[in-house]
Amino acid sequence: MVAMAIFKRPTRVDFSGLETLLGAKPQVLAHGVGDADLVLAVTREELALRRDGQWSVWRWERVAGGSWNGDTSTFRWRTMDNERFDAVLTEENRVPEAFRERVLASTLVQSVVDASPRGQVQVIGRRDLSANPQTHWYAVPSGGADLNDPHTREAVVTETDRLRTEYF
Repeated sequence: MVAMAIFKRPTRVDFSGLETLLGAKPQVLAHGVGDADLVLAVTREELALRRDGQWSVWRWERVAGGSWNGDTSTFRWRTMDNERFDAVLTEENRVPEAFRERVLASTLVQSVVDASPRGQVQVIGRRDLSANPQTHWYAVPSGGADLNDPHTREAVVTETDRLRTEYF
């Protein structure tokens, strides 16, 4: 009788460079690997990417969202500043699930403000996932909404103040 391995262990990764950058041992929840020493790590407090031997780190309150494309083995994400990144992974090892959980864990509240005559603005309260969390507020326009319009700006500030009072 031949035994067959049902579960494949993730590739071992040396996170020492990340530990040096963060100043503490990272609490890695999931990690994916790609070619040429690429590593995408989902940690408790941040998303980290090692490419070409260099680590880049985004705290969860700064990560807007992401997606996994199984056909191309590509994980894509964007920041609250709408910067876009991607990583082709040969092993994804629960990265998409852990990523989604961390984004949701850092999102406290979302509200939509009408920005007539065009578009809307999403007001989002996010918190960092450290031991002493701070709340960060974002206004994300869509549909042609202009944050420089005085009426839109006033509506966003009013809604942000309401959310701060009501929820925090």
